[in-house]
Amino acid sequence: MRRPHSLPLVVSFTLVVLLLAACGDSDAQLDTSEPWDLVFISDSRGFGVAQAWADLTEEAAGVEVRVHDHATGDLSLVQVQEWLADDSSDFAGELRGEVADAEIVFVFGNPRGAGPDEEGCFPWPAQYSEPPEPATPADWAPYGDVLQDIFDAVFELRAGQPTVIRTADEFAAPIASWREAGIEAICTASWEAHAGVIREAADEYGVGTASWYDEFNGPDHDEDPLEKGYIADDGWHQSGEGAKVQGEVLHALGYDPIVP
Repeated sequence: MRRPHSLPLVVSFTLVVLLLAACGDSDAQLDTSEPWDLVFISDSRGFGVAQAWADLTEEAAGVEVRVHDHATGDLSLVQVQEWLADDSSDFAGELRGEVADAEIVFVFGNPRGAGPDEEGCFPWPAQYSEPPEPATPADWAPYGDVLQDIFDAVFELRAGQPTVIRTADEFAAPIASWREAGIEAICTASWEAHAGVIREAADEYGVGTASWYDEFNGPDHDEDPLEKGYIADDGWHQSGEGAKVQGEVLHALGYDPIVP
């Protein structure tokens, strides 16, 4: 296993070159003479984000970005792991082929099958029969393991080729209902533990983590993203404006490739 705010929309050629310089390898860079392929794998937390991000990338880098958007409702990280580890199905084979050809790869998924039960911190109903159990980093460790298995698969598929690899943490849409139910401290601790495990797993591979949590909920994770207009009417998913902000957070990480 290998462990190795937003940028302006108009940047000079010099700044673009600096953005494309590789972390840890000054000779590596993405080729701007050909279009870039962006493979975006996420659950519904990623609806609308891939194109918003690609639009910013195209304007900043002056390169066409071909989007392969696999944001899928209720997609678990475990399912992503299975797709990238086994090409026995037609879809998995096609996805692995897309990743093998992609200059930019984003991976995210819900914790079902690789983390604690989050049901108690969901936004419905606002009143709970009893407080949920707080989840610790140890509880979230299986999620980090699955994420690193995915990075291993991406590294294998992209071996020797400069690649921008990204993941993200999860914003907390239902903070108002947590407050109403008196469970904000418990659920915030669980969300922060999850975010910490994601960042730790990504850091070991040199993968950049977009903190949607910090952007939506503020640096202290006590701001209501619904009041900012970032949450849709269902109280759980991002709004159109929220998706744009998520793309901006990814864009702000720059485009430093790593060479798996």
